[in-house]
Amino acid sequence: MKTKTIILIAVLAVIIIVAAVIVWQQLYKPEEISNATMSIIDDYGRNVTITNYPPQRIVCLAPSCTEIIFSLNLEDKLVGVDNYDYYPPEITETINSRNITRVGQYTLISIETIVDLEPDLIIGAMRAQDEIIENLAAVNQPAMIIYPQSFDDVLADISLIGNATGQIEEAEAVVADIQGRADEIADKTQGAPKPKVYIEYSFNGGYQSFGSGSFADEIINKAGGQNIFTDSISAYIATSSEEVIMSNPEIIIIAKGAMSEAAGLTPETIIGRPGWSEISAVQNNQIYEIEERLLLPGPAMIEGLEAITEILHPEIFE
Repeated sequence: MKTKTIILIAVLAVIIIVAAVIVWQQLYKPEEISNATMSIIDDYGRNVTITNYPPQRIVCLAPSCTEIIFSLNLEDKLVGVDNYDYYPPEITETINSRNITRVGQYTLISIETIVDLEPDLIIGAMRAQDEIIENLAAVNQPAMIIYPQSFDDVLADISLIGNATGQIEEAEAVVADIQGRADEIADKTQGAPKPKVYIEYSFNGGYQSFGSGSFADEIINKAGGQNIFTDSISAYIATSSEEVIMSNPEIIIIAKGAMSEAAGLTPETIIGRPGWSEISAVQNNQIYEIEERLLLPGPAMIEGLEAITEILHPEIFE
């Protein structure tokens, strides 16, 4: 009898333990538990260790990083962003409504502000932020950097951030969507004539454009166009009125953003420039504006590609 009692107690104990485990798993789902460690290699070859994985507190130092985080449905993990103000309305609204901390802009980033946020992961972008990332790593902050230079690099970095945040399946879906839309454009523009394109943005005055090796140059090519400065040895160039007139672009696109607006760069000011009435794009009223963020290496690049393709080849969208 005593043996049967002991067995019964043991069985009941096992049942209680199993039931407790099931309840615990329901209340504390794996994705909500953040006590693992993860190591990744960033775009500069650094080994970055995330000691609280998947990260619950993320800081982004560039708009392209922030847009990747939103595309992976991680906006609720975002505690810090840069001072960029030209996000899509839904992103701006989320940042403002949740009072997400602004940590600075470009290279003027506050290390102290970031450290105070106690982030599990910090993501920087562009070569100019390399020193900031190094300084953060020096004070034991989990900081990584992405530096995409091409369309394919962006897709790889979306996957990298998906891996760093535990959103692997979400990243795969975003990459597949972007690649699928890009492939469709490639199919539709194959064999189509390639109009000459000039994109201008404003930076410290003068005429600024994109040359060989720039992200915008690749987007123009993918959209079925020919960048008038595609043979330039520099990715970002300061050009002149004479060079643009001589190149005679068929289409002019303004990268619209804070600096362009401050400089008063509009289709009207371009039309009024001395000598530009000789340019084919001006004569045929082929001057357009596109948000500069759509020319940045991030998830929105597919919107930029589609927008420029529609400008260059409206017939395929009819």
